[in-house]
Amino acid sequence: MSNMKTTFTVFLMVLLCTFLFACGSDAGKATFKGTIEEINGASALVNIVEGDILKSGRSVYVDLSVNSEVVFKVGDTIEVEYTGTVRETSPLSIDIVSVQFADE
Repeated sequence: MSNMKTTFTVFLMVLLCTFLFACGSDAGKATFKGTIEEINGASALVNIVEGDILKSGRSVYVDLSVNSEVVFKVGDTIEVEYTGTVRETSPLSIDIVSVQFADE
């Protein structure tokens, strides 16, 4: 009986560690490149030019305030990292991780 308890305890510990490592990984994050079409306060309407997000739509709102050190303007090409989740609204809506000028 004691051997069974030990095996079960080890199994639970391995399972718990697996969940903890999975939650801390960057596996869900994604990036795309786009051109700023319009800026309204800290939010920009971006025309997507490259990335898997194109499967969901062509334009997305981007919160530029996540990079307050840079002044973005209409026409800039940017690279956006987001959590990987896309809310299929029009335009698309995402949770931004980072925004920077794209290497062209």
